[in-house]
Amino acid sequence: MAIDPPRQAAGPSDDLAAAAAKARSLDDLAELLRALRRRHARAHRDSSLTYQELAKRTGWSQTAIAEYFTARTLPPTDRFDALVELLGVTPAEWRALAEARDRVEEIQRRAKARPFADSPPTGVRPGRTVPRQLPASTSLFTGREEELGRLFELIELAAGKQSPGTVVISAIDGMGGVGKTALALHAAHRLVERFPDGQLFLDLYGFAEDAAPREPGDALAVLLASLGLTAGQIPSDVDSRAAVYRERLAGTRTLVLLDNAADEAQVLPLLPAATGCLVLVTSRRRLKALDDALPIPLDVLPLEEAVALLRRAARWPSERSEQAEQSERSKQSEQPEQAGWEHVAELCGRLPLALVIVGALLRTGGKAWDLARLIERLTPGREEDALAGYTDEVRSLRSAFNLSYKHLSPDEQVLFRHLGLLPGPVVDGYAAAALLETDPATADLSLQRLADHSLLTGVSPGRYRLHDLVHAYAGTLATSLDSERDTARTRLLQYYSHTAQTASASIARHPRLTPTGPAPAFAPDVLEPEAARRWLRAEHGNLDAAFAFALAHGLDRHAIDLATGLAEILLADGPWSRSLEIHHAAAEIAERLARPADLAAALVDLGHARYLAGDYSGAFDAHSRALELQHALGNRRGQAAALHGIGRVQYMTEDDPAGAVASYSRALETHRLLADRRNQAIALTDLARVWYFAGDSPASEAAYVDALEIFRAFGDRLGEATALHGLGRIHQLAGAYPEALDAHVLALDIFRALSDRLGEAAALTDVGDVRRATGDRLGAIEAHTRALELFRGLGNRHGEAAALNYVGDVLRANGDFAEALDAHARALEINQDLGNRGGQAAAWFGLGRVRQVTGDHPGALDAHTQAMEIFRASGARGDEALVLNSYAATLAASGHRPRALELYRQALAVHRELGKPDDEAISLEGIGEHYLAVGDRAEGLDYLRQALEIYRRLGMRADADRVQDRLDD
Repeated sequence: MAIDPPRQAAGPSDDLAAAAAKARSLDDLAELLRALRRRHARAHRDSSLTYQELAKRTGWSQTAIAEYFTARTLPPTDRFDALVELLGVTPAEWRALAEARDRVEEIQRRAKARPFADSPPTGVRPGRTVPRQLPASTSLFTGREEELGRLFELIELAAGKQSPGTVVISAIDGMGGVGKTALALHAAHRLVERFPDGQLFLDLYGFAEDAAPREPGDALAVLLASLGLTAGQIPSDVDSRAAVYRERLAGTRTLVLLDNAADEAQVLPLLPAATGCLVLVTSRRRLKALDDALPIPLDVLPLEEAVALLRRAARWPSERSEQAEQSERSKQSEQPEQAGWEHVAELCGRLPLALVIVGALLRTGGKAWDLARLIERLTPGREEDALAGYTDEVRSLRSAFNLSYKHLSPDEQVLFRHLGLLPGPVVDGYAAAALLETDPATADLSLQRLADHSLLTGVSPGRYRLHDLVHAYAGTLATSLDSERDTARTRLLQYYSHTAQTASASIARHPRLTPTGPAPAFAPDVLEPEAARRWLRAEHGNLDAAFAFALAHGLDRHAIDLATGLAEILLADGPWSRSLEIHHAAAEIAERLARPADLAAALVDLGHARYLAGDYSGAFDAHSRALELQHALGNRRGQAAALHGIGRVQYMTEDDPAGAVASYSRALETHRLLADRRNQAIALTDLARVWYFAGDSPASEAAYVDALEIFRAFGDRLGEATALHGLGRIHQLAGAYPEALDAHVLALDIFRALSDRLGEAAALTDVGDVRRATGDRLGAIEAHTRALELFRGLGNRHGEAAALNYVGDVLRANGDFAEALDAHARALEINQDLGNRGGQAAAWFGLGRVRQVTGDHPGALDAHTQAMEIFRASGARGDEALVLNSYAATLAASGHRPRALELYRQALAVHRELGKPDDEAISLEGIGEHYLAVGDRAEGLDYLRQALEIYRRLGMRADADRVQDRLDD
């Protein structure tokens, strides 16, 4: 049953309605659906409408969804209507689309009724042969929407509407097996009606196993024969043949598909001069010298299209009906099966040829084959068997790759084999130079040549990616042909580890030791923090893969050095679970080899990772043992590094901050003796943080100011942001909210510019707190929610708990009491797991305030007591006084007014002593409410006016409005 036309649209409708009015084919209808899907993604900033997601929202199978969007099946009327409503249309668009669907259905019905009806092309010249040479297009063709869109734009050019002054050419390039010919044929068949004077097809054998590339003269002879010339009419020389060829196509609208070209020299003589013609060229090489050609490079398929192709190849032609599929599969089994298809697609590298080959195994193998067996076959056990599963005895990936390899020069073949030694998937000129023992400029030129052969894909300036299966093929060749492969791999690992350690030292959050191992002959300049951070982020995947390779193959020295080089980028970007794995393994290796210096360095990195994961006791043990080892070695810089780690754990877990101050102070003194200014600044920020939480604001501010000056002198943007963030907290504590927000936002901007997610999350937390205090609750919840997402993404449970407490505070202020209680309860649970006493106190305080406003006075008093005991034991007098305010409010609400007044006055004295005007105003407001309640109106109004003055001075709008309303009563 058709649905009523929807009332809302996702965007402008004129173009879509006009396109719908012109729709005549299933392809046109599918393009309309794809256009709706793209528009929906842009309008809603939602890229989640994958075939899988659409299937979930509609309740239909993923196979059916894919068929509707790829012109395989005409959607039934009710489903078509449901799809367009889901994607968002106006009533006018809905009517146009419904008419388009009905029109296509009627055209299909008539075509079936008259299957041999003839409609001769209007552009055919009398007496001329009209070639119809296109091979059949595969029914398995899937996806490629963007590339097809670019190809179809050429129709307008070829029609002369935007005449380029020459024949319109598209050069489709890509690696073997990526689907170049399939794309060209699919597009050509869809364009047949636009080129009524004929369609020529010629395989140029540029990359063929059993044939040499066609000579241009021979190719022209074949083409001229296809155009009706007899052997006696075809000239003998190439130039004359080309001239006749151009003359025969002049004034016609002919499509020419030149498949499998070797190079530009082979193609150029075969180009017609007629502007109404369209030439499609496919090649494994990039035909850069075809100046007028529109290049269309092909990459592997997106995952959802790869799965669609795989399923189609596996079930074609006996594909089950969608209704039968729905009845046979339950909702419970659908997701695991989909995960299996996705796994196979990824094992195939989403390469169309590989997908078609393995799909055929499923289609023809009967009950002997299923997804589990296919996955087992495709998962390589030995390096030399990596491509063994990708053959159906007719087609073979190895053969396809062999064709590309044999067309390389000897030097290019050496580089290609050496690329098989890469532990990761991406390479640049420096890594290639290390492999080849040459300079980066020479290596980069060689990489460009391999990219021209479609054996590499450019991913960013100067960086190239190997497809997984090409990588495996290159590795197989290296194993069988290169006797010096171990030496080349050693040079590469040394380059990675030394450069990574140098870069890490440039951006270190904690003192780091100097790089170990031999320096590479060539390396990028990573001494500046910005350059270091960019390089580490770009190479993170390669470095991690190199570490895994070294660990798996017993290359102990390389594993230790690579772990050290990865430490800082893992701290900044995570995942911290991986950091734990890497540094634990490095420490075990160093201990097994009895290398105390390496063990101490690995333990410091392990301690930092454990700290961030919330394992404070494990972090303390690692740093303490590192300190002992460095004492025995007499390494003062190493001692300072361990002291920093010990101080962080003490600051987080000890009730008395004196231990943390002592550890940081010892580290600071060591840095001063070593004249290490940058690490002095790091120690100063650590000390400032402890003094801040201990309530010594002047000492904290002075340390942050000194650190900021040093960081700026060094151009250390990360250090600068850290110091600014700390100064923002000092301003926040003093109630100077505009200054606090300025400092936090400056820090936030730097953290974001550096892509430092940990710093960004910390800064957002305080930005949110200032916004909450100044009445911007929406801005507060946005900042705290984003901080919570970042902390969770990093695996930082300490930060997650803190963010939950802040979120709970804003939810309480908004009246969302149930959600606020849940947030504080989760924060309490995490902090109890971590042994974080300060975090537990903050969570208890939050729970107490929510319980108070919801009337649970006994529960509120219990929670406030828990919080007060922790804050009192740690000497956090400001936090203790803040809890006293809330405790007093609870007592007053339950009728214990004299005791409440006493606690308000105690809190007021502490807030004034510590210079915390915002909390002072809370005490004043509570005292004023007490006097109003007991009938002393003049005294009560006086205290409320004092509170109002502070709130207004601090810009705390919501609090000022509340007190003003009370005064106006």
